[in-house]
Amino acid sequence: MKQRNNLLLKRPIGRPHVAAEVGNESRLVVHHNHWISKLCTRFFRTPAQTYFNLDSYGSFVWFHCNGEYTVGDIARLMSEEFGTEAEPVMERLIVFLRILIGRKLINLQD
Repeated sequence: MKQRNNLLLKRPIGRPHVAAEVGNESRLVVHHNHWISKLCTRFFRTPAQTYFNLDSYGSFVWFHCNGEYTVGDIARLMSEEFGTEAEPVMERLIVFLRILIGRKLINLQD
């Protein structure tokens, strides 16, 4: 039988070229380490890093994307932390994770 991919059982983990900065506001710092990116930085003066500001929900999710929690666990913890203020939790979480996956900031592990 073919096993279906269940997103709730996947474990999101941040990629090594992405770091988080915590201060007054949380933000992600994407380091452009590929040789083509370094070449563009040098000759075309493109930025060596890209920054993404996170709100409180995004910050909470990012710090739980460490490979220890499944998507289902993160949704449960998010609803416990923020209550009805974060509703609909699952839809909000899935949209955010798709954005992170689309920008190649996280991977999903089985």
